[in-house]
Amino acid sequence: MTDILHRIVIETSPEKVYAALTQQELLSAWWTKAETENKVGTVARFYFGANSEHKVEMKITDLVPNERVCWKCIDGPWVGTDAFQFNIQAHERGAALEFSNLGWAETDEFFMHCNSKWGFFLTVSLKNLLEKGAGQAHPNDPNI
Repeated sequence: MTDILHRIVIETSPEKVYAALTQQELLSAWWTKAETENKVGTVARFYFGANSEHKVEMKITDLVPNERVCWKCIDGPWVGTDAFQFNIQAHERGAALEFSNLGWAETDEFFMHCNSKWGFFLTVSLKNLLEKGAGQAHPNDPNI
């Protein structure tokens, strides 16, 4: 088993990072079109493709305001991985975000693609949204 792991520092507050991970309009501004109620036990839906034709469903498994967001893929290409975890900590420059997508069976092409895309979405799109006011969400992300 292997994991996707990223850590970034964002020059903003932990509260704003948490909001960007839980609020539908902010998720849509840095990752992809989202529909979520932001409650543990509910299902968040994310849409990909030129016309949002591909749907991914993530069950929200844990929310600790300003500290942690956890999802489990229940429909989509990441079914079979263990969890998506976003851990937020205060940092001298703002907030540190540690992301993990745990439990990949192998480091195949899809794993490498997802690792690269998460790197982009977190270190460029999310960081720019929170520091500069504009993210680069799907479908306006680079074709890596």
